[in-house]
Amino acid sequence: MMQQFERYFYLLGKIILLIISIFLIAFLLLLGLKFLMQGLDYIPWLTYAYMCVMLLIPPVFFSTVFYIFWKRTINYPGKIIRIISYSIFLFFIIGWVSVLGSDFIVFFKNNYGDINRYNAYNLMYLSATIFMIFITGIIQALGMPKEVDWMEKHKMGNE
Repeated sequence: MMQQFERYFYLLGKIILLIISIFLIAFLLLLGLKFLMQGLDYIPWLTYAYMCVMLLIPPVFFSTVFYIFWKRTINYPGKIIRIISYSIFLFFIIGWVSVLGSDFIVFFKNNYGDINRYNAYNLMYLSATIFMIFITGIIQALGMPKEVDWMEKHKMGNE
């Protein structure tokens, strides 16, 4: 009986230590971010690095999403839907690459510090991109042949 109590006590100690360490890591992460943001005022090149990373996030993320969907569409059975999907993917990949280039040109010419002045954070373009990801997924899902459910598979296996 005592050995079982020791196990539970040991498990409880691990759980409490895990909870404390999660809060400690979150606190240290927020403290580090605070010092990083304060350092942006004193170290000029850090501001450039920070803004470059901020300008890279949406184009790299969405171009990667479209590239992954491009790779998944290779084996799609419907030719018309595959062509439509490829054209949508190509249009938005080219669009995001051009947005990235224009944003870097604007950043290095004008050195704006707020992200509202850059095309990568244009709400209409972000919304259109997300909308087209969902529309393409819906079109591809509706174009797939009907999947046989488990009851029909079971009936076909018994016959």
